[in-house]
Amino acid sequence: VKTVFNTSLNKVWRDLFVRLAPSEQFVPAFKLPTGDGGKVEAVLETLHRSGKSSGSPGAMLSQGNLNTAALTLFLALNLSMPSRMPWLVLDDPVQSMDDLHIAQFAALLRTLSKGMGRQLIVAVHERALFDYLTLELSPAFPADSLISVELTRNFSDYAVATPLAFSYQEDRAIAA
Repeated sequence: VKTVFNTSLNKVWRDLFVRLAPSEQFVPAFKLPTGDGGKVEAVLETLHRSGKSSGSPGAMLSQGNLNTAALTLFLALNLSMPSRMPWLVLDDPVQSMDDLHIAQFAALLRTLSKGMGRQLIVAVHERALFDYLTLELSPAFPADSLISVELTRNFSDYAVATPLAFSYQEDRAIAA
């Protein structure tokens, strides 16, 4: 616990949380263990942006920001620990997020996939969100790619997977 729940994890978690909830005054964190021996517990707290301890996340954050805290903790743990798997799987990660938070989350996914080389598998349940993320995560440079898979049911009630592969194409509309 002391190895994982440390200042470095709290910093990554804070950075991700603030990126998705920029107007929230209270930021979740782990109260770091003190002392070298005895029982070690991972205790959650919130810190006001001034740095003052403010109470438990359940008491200080809205339901939407509690979901954002859980999602950003998951991402922070993934970024803080050596990767054992070549991908990151997210199932409907935008619950309780409004359109602004979804846009910020899409930008974060783009940073993780394009800037940090993480392979992402994102499952969503809404067609508009599927289309939006496909656009946001579309290939941005040579050798970049995206595979989207739409799952539907046919008239016989069988599941049908329709994959589409996207590869980088130079934008000729802007080039002079």
